[in-house]
Amino acid sequence: MLRILRCLGAHGVQQRCTARNIRGARLRWYSSRNLTHLKERGLLSEVFPDDSKRLQDVLNASTQCFYSGFDPTADSLHVGNLLVLVALLHCQRAGHEVVTVIGGATGQIGDPSGRRTERAPLDPETTERNVAAIEENVRRVFTNHERHFWTEHGHTDPLTPLRVLNNADWYSEYSLVDFLSIIGRRLRMSNMLSRTSVQSRLSSTDGMSFTEFTYQMFQAYDWLYLWRKHGCCFQVGGTDQRGNMLSGYELVTGTTDEQVDLFGLTVPLVTTEEGDKLGKSAGNTVWLDAERTSPFDLYQYWVRRGDGDVERLLRLFTFLPPADIDQIMTRHRASPESRLAQKKLAESVTMLVHGADGLRSAKRVTHAIYSRDPEALVGLADAELRAMFRHSPVTELMLTPGLTVQQLAMAAGCFSRDADAARIIEAGGLHINQRRVASTEEVVTADSHVLPNGLTLIRVGKKNFYIVKWV
Repeated sequence: MLRILRCLGAHGVQQRCTARNIRGARLRWYSSRNLTHLKERGLLSEVFPDDSKRLQDVLNASTQCFYSGFDPTADSLHVGNLLVLVALLHCQRAGHEVVTVIGGATGQIGDPSGRRTERAPLDPETTERNVAAIEENVRRVFTNHERHFWTEHGHTDPLTPLRVLNNADWYSEYSLVDFLSIIGRRLRMSNMLSRTSVQSRLSSTDGMSFTEFTYQMFQAYDWLYLWRKHGCCFQVGGTDQRGNMLSGYELVTGTTDEQVDLFGLTVPLVTTEEGDKLGKSAGNTVWLDAERTSPFDLYQYWVRRGDGDVERLLRLFTFLPPADIDQIMTRHRASPESRLAQKKLAESVTMLVHGADGLRSAKRVTHAIYSRDPEALVGLADAELRAMFRHSPVTELMLTPGLTVQQLAMAAGCFSRDADAARIIEAGGLHINQRRVASTEEVVTADSHVLPNGLTLIRVGKKNFYIVKWV
């Protein structure tokens, strides 16, 4: 209980957001440290409270602390989460401090925001694994940014270090009675019931569990804890988090009679021209973990963005100055078939998420699959080739003397009938390792038909791929 009382701003321990002059002495790297450029880039959907003058005064007075939270509902963040990380990186570039909170505790409760049904509960072991995986995602993005978008661009001043925290650390010692009797009393039911996430669920067929309803109370306390311990006066989140953020704002500002300069910043929900949620079209989530979405697939995802989306995405997901983006778009419009803007976007995001090695791998695989150059396949690692054709069937075979191309195709499952195999092969519709093979009786040999990694790639037509692993 004493820890909760301290976080409520007991006498002698309250830290006001405007009293951060020691950190405020750090060198600023943006000419405008009030972050107005985020609004200009379209990166801010809303700022509350809506007091632009006070906001600018607070940001200009001293270094501030910005935080965002991520619940471990999966073992990877996705493209939708990336925009929040980019917003935090812009804050870090401006000389501010940044904190990310992983919801080891709140993830077991489940955020109802933006959901029609309750989340499936996570067991402690899964939660722990997911927390570690998401921390790796976050640290990797921040490390890649510092290396490839800060230091390599000539900046010599160090960025403020990232803090990654787990809210399970400050809930593990609290009793339910203490938490409800102290924190619960400071949140009004009328306000909590008015949240969009609550209203939409209460009107649904399944309704809302009490556990989900209390989620906003826990996220509110996160902000109070971070305000007290780290001076975090700014929370950044998606537009779907606005209600939870408002609860935090009300809790923190209601714990003291003094003026507290606290602000919530929301980033927009990004959709495509077709209205699909970015990164989740057709139910295929684009993840930040390479095991779930390879660097090649991430790169191709951005290359395939439409001409009507690409300029906005460049402003949202890259750190290019607006003047540079304007030049890229001018060149792109002169020759849209070259997809210059999409490639620049894909390069930047892939570098941010997977680093230089990931970008090189994505480009190698892209060249191998689209150049139709047999030699390009030779330079691919086994993992790259598998990622490239991860949805293609894999067959393990033994290379026996005298094995013909038609026999190989039938054994790999390329055709259901020998007659079909003979007809398509003789018509030039089968390729082995990107080389057309038109003879059904051509004998398969290790030198001519097997790649250095022990695999053979078979293509039937333009899009049907089969992988043979030789044993």
